[in-house]
Amino acid sequence: MPYLDKDAILNSLTKEDVIKICAEMGSPVYKENSQGELCFSTSICHGGDSPYKLVYYPDSQLFKCFTCGDAYGIIELVIRASRLKGQNLTWFKALARIGQITGKTYEGIPNKPAQVINDFEWINRLNSIKKTTKNIPNLTEINENILEIFWYVPYQGWLDEHISREALSRFEIGYYGLTNQITIPHRDMNGRLIGIRGRYLSDYDAQTYGKYVPLFINGEFLSHQLGSNLYGLHVVKDKIKQCKKIMLVEAEKSVLQAYSYFRDDSFVVGLCGFNITFTQIKIMLKELKVEEVIVGFDRDYEEADSFEATAYYQKIIKQVAPLVPYCKVYLVLDKKNRLGYKDSPTDKGKDVLIELMKEKILITMEDVNEALGKT
Repeated sequence: MPYLDKDAILNSLTKEDVIKICAEMGSPVYKENSQGELCFSTSICHGGDSPYKLVYYPDSQLFKCFTCGDAYGIIELVIRASRLKGQNLTWFKALARIGQITGKTYEGIPNKPAQVINDFEWINRLNSIKKTTKNIPNLTEINENILEIFWYVPYQGWLDEHISREALSRFEIGYYGLTNQITIPHRDMNGRLIGIRGRYLSDYDAQTYGKYVPLFINGEFLSHQLGSNLYGLHVVKDKIKQCKKIMLVEAEKSVLQAYSYFRDDSFVVGLCGFNITFTQIKIMLKELKVEEVIVGFDRDYEEADSFEATAYYQKIIKQVAPLVPYCKVYLVLDKKNRLGYKDSPTDKGKDVLIELMKEKILITMEDVNEALGKT
């Protein structure tokens, strides 16, 4: 499947395009109200028969169903309408369907040549990174068709943990009944499918095999080098490049929570672990050119005022030490016990995350030298 330019497609959609899409999805009859909003039947979003209660707002490009109260974009509408017809569409397949219906299939250029940047400061910053790291590996691509065997009904357990339906759709979270796992596709920054991880729902399986493991299908593990990628980067990279900052969290679920809170304003990606690799550093500095890195790891201590908390702080400083000479590095540290043990900064909701972000602390070279025992 070609790499499609999401922004080019969605930003080009006119009212006529939306009408055409809704007609194709099963609601050919509509009306336009005095505010210029388009009203369709709820039959295409959840199988209801309420006429004109699914309203499209052109200014925000959002639909709202006044029967169930949900609000979402055109891609989610296509996913829901297709599900009612017995078709499981991934987010990318739904985007391709929109392009097919409207004739707008703008293809992005995922491997554009790097632009020449006349910024000697950046060149100097990257010299040591270039010396200590190899080129960013081009991970093996997995056939997109594998995604069609999963079921894409939102998992209620994650909906209850501050993850929105939109986030589950955007990140193509599915379910594999054969092994009773949530499926989590991993894509590189250019949108290529490079691996699929599974989250066991059975406590026994999670304890036996590990909660998060590469999915095993047809005698093959759909694994990839986690340290050679940043989970969710293909979704939030434009925002990262725009604001020149990035937030690192440990788990995929934390990325989904952040996207649920901030949608396209999110700049949060996942390491899928605690370690920050040199490949990931090179992606951040060389490819994304970030100037600020915020570290929001899981709380690995019981009490904020404890030896364990101090040891945790020192451990993270050692992790971020290679980054500190090249950009501002901040640490999200819970000093007021708002998080539970092993909680991510995203686990307690948007308001708590914003509070923690406001209290983030700057890591300096003096902090690094002290942690590393240098004078």
